[in-house]
Amino acid sequence: MSYLTFRVEITRDESRPAGDITADITAYIDRVPETNEAEFGRLSRAAKGVWNSRLQFTGDFAALGEALAAIEAAFPGIAEIRCYEWTVDDETPVARPPLRRRGGKWLPDEAANT
Repeated sequence: MSYLTFRVEITRDESRPAGDITADITAYIDRVPETNEAEFGRLSRAAKGVWNSRLQFTGDFAALGEALAAIEAAFPGIAEIRCYEWTVDDETPVARPPLRRRGGKWLPDEAANT
């Protein structure tokens, strides 16, 4: 049985006064995400700890299309989404080409990870 979850994490850049928002999608392949704080099927505000967390919103999705739709609905101005893949054989997530919005579609930027 194969297991696949797309974890979306929306963070803000604390090094800039404007607090630029970035989005990451990690595909967990045959492994379960290490934390279960994310809600399934929608983005929700991330739990705050003692520190002022960079992580703002998080969510788990069964399909990439659902994850992209949730990001677009919450943050329509985002033009790039960083992507990672984390398989059961990897100790850490592996970076994949980011997705960039072109012509109303999200397409991988193959030149970014070469």
